[in-house]
Formats: sequence, structure tokens, C-alpha cells
Amino acid sequence: MQFARTPGPDPWSGTPGLDPRPHANGAEPMVRVGEPAMPALATERAWCREALLRVSRTFALNIRCLSGRMLESVRLAYLLCRAADALEDSWPGPPAEMEARFDALVASLDGDGAAAVRLSEGAASMNGRSDVALLARLPALLHVLASLDERDAADIRRCVRTMALGMKRFATRAATRGPAVPYIDDDDELHEYCYVVAGCVGEMLTRLLEHGLPQDRSDLAERRLALSPVVGEALQLTNILLDWPVDIRAGRCHVPASWLARHGLTIRQLLGHSDRARELSLRLAGLAHDALDRVPDYLDTIPTREHRYRLFCLLPALWARALLRLAMREPEFHSIPRRPRLSRASVMSEALVGLVAHGSHGATRQALSALRASSRSR
Repeated sequence: MQFARTPGPDPWSGTPGLDPRPHANGAEPMVRVGEPAMPALATERAWCREALLRVSRTFALNIRCLSGRMLESVRLAYLLCRAADALEDSWPGPPAEMEARFDALVASLDGDGAAAVRLSEGAASMNGRSDVALLARLPALLHVLASLDERDAADIRRCVRTMALGMKRFATRAATRGPAVPYIDDDDELHEYCYVVAGCVGEMLTRLLEHGLPQDRSDLAERRLALSPVVGEALQLTNILLDWPVDIRAGRCHVPASWLARHGLTIRQLLGHSDRARELSLRLAGLAHDALDRVPDYLDTIPTREHRYRLFCLLPALWARALLRLAMREPEFHSIPRRPRLSRASVMSEALVGLVAHGSHGATRQALSALRASSRSR
């Protein structure tokens, strides 16, 4: 998975692949005759803004909550996390080759320019999906990374390194086992996987925020960091559920093997009309809801004056809660070959709730609790 892909609709789905050339896709503003060309760094930052719109329209909406240094750092972090995600999801191959590509990404983060160029050239030769095009532009992304505040850059490197190493373990093992074996073995691995692909992002975001928090209390900062994985893990659990029908048909099952064994199910039976499959989908939805219940605990550690960051965290949690309600409303959700999507009206309705509630700890908690209550009443 990724920077826990923000649950929600993509009302502008069907976006074509992204051309990795810096001048393509309208990424470089027009230069008129007689005007100087943009410096390389400005061009690369412009490409990053365009790339974000290509790889996630929903996150591109949510990131507008941020501004200034946080906006620049989080945008670049998201693109690097999606580049790591492309190695897991969009660039298959023999286990040894997959392992080598993850190692090259980690080496690139640690300053190995030659490794970045090799990975970039390999991705460019694929001429594929927009997330793979991020890898084709890896040297440029790393150039932008080096231009950020040193503390921000170090936190982003730590996060993407954690993500890449964790993904490497799961992806190479899955390539060895084949699609007949679930991607995840048991509950402990489900928690670990959610951390390496999303929870570590929460830690990074928290550190980025804290660089700008004056006179922060040490006890509050410690609690904040301890709680920081919960938003990402909640969104990841939600996405595992929402992607269940599509992922299994594509040859990847994130429902733990221990769950299947306990219920006497095969992977293919998760797509059929089955009370046991329904029970497992409800169990996964329950885990996602439980994780979302902890999001207000994290937001309680964020000063209300940090309204932009609070809204940035709250909106995807509200959308996730609404999507869980939508998915579980359909008893045969697990057998429907498409991912549930909120309508644009629903997205805006939940966004309005977030706008009203995000400035108050109590209102934030009430907004998320009300959504779960409405899910239970249906």
C-alpha cells in the first residue's frame, strides 16, 4: 500500500499515465520568448505538483489543508512513498529482482546517486503507470528532497526507508509463495504490515509538525508520537477492506491466512456468496472502526491552533468511516468486483462536518463517533 491512500472517491478517475519527462503533462509553466527559463529546482517542484494530481486526486484535495513548509514537505514525502508503493504493486518480477529494486531505493535515499539513476532508467523503460513514472523521476524527487529543511528531509528519509524495507519483506515473500498463499499470515503480521506501509507515515507527519511547535511539552510530545501511527493504520485497514474484491481478483489477498484457516475458507471462496466470508469482512471492518476510534486520541495531542494539520488528519478519517458504512451496507460486498466509492456530494458533506468540528477536541470526537453510531444502526 502506501501513504495510506486516502479513502474516498476519485471523482476524476481514469487519469492517463504520467509522462516522466519534466516538460510533459503541462508540468512546466509556459516560457515566453525573451523570458528566462525556470531554474531546475523550480521545474522539479512544478513537476511534483502536477504529479500529485496524477497519482491521487483525492489526496491532492486533502493536502490543500496544509501550507508553507508543511505543504512542500508532505507533498514530496507522499510522492516518495508512492514511489516505494510502485515497487510493491506495479513492478512485478522474480523475488531477487524485486529485492534489488527495493535495495536500490534505500541506497538512493542514503545518497547513492548511481543507484537512483539505475532505478530511474529501469522504470522509464516500462512506460507504464503514473506511480512507476515517479520512480523514473527519482533523481529529481531526491533533488527536491535535498532542498527541504534538513530536519524535514531526515524525517522523510527515515519514513520511506522504513516503508521500503518493510515492503521488501512482504513483496519478495509473496513473489516466492505465489498468489495461492495470502499476503499476510496472521493478526500480528496484519498489524506489522499496516505499520510499515502507513503507520510510519503518521510518525513522520508528527515529527514534521513538531518542528514548528513552539514550547511543546515533553510529556505531550511523547504521547503524540506514541499515538501517531493510528491515523495511517486506520486508513490502511479501511483500504484493505475496500480493495478486498479487487485485490483478490488481481491475485493478492490481504485477509490473514490464519483467518481463512479458522473458517475453512480458500482465497477464491472470499469472493463467493458465503456467510463465513461475510463474517470475515465484518471482522476486518470492525478492526478499521476500532482504529478510527483512536484518531481523536491522537488529535487531542494536537493544539487546536494547528487547525490546518488537524483538518488534514480528520478529513480522511471521516471519509474512511463513511466508506465503511457504505461497504458494509451491502451484505455481499465481498463478492462485488469493484471498490466502493463515495459520491462527490458525500465527500463534500463529510468535509463540511470536518470544517465545523476540527477546531474543537470534543467536536472532533463527536463527529467520528456519530458516523460509527450511524453505521451500527443500519
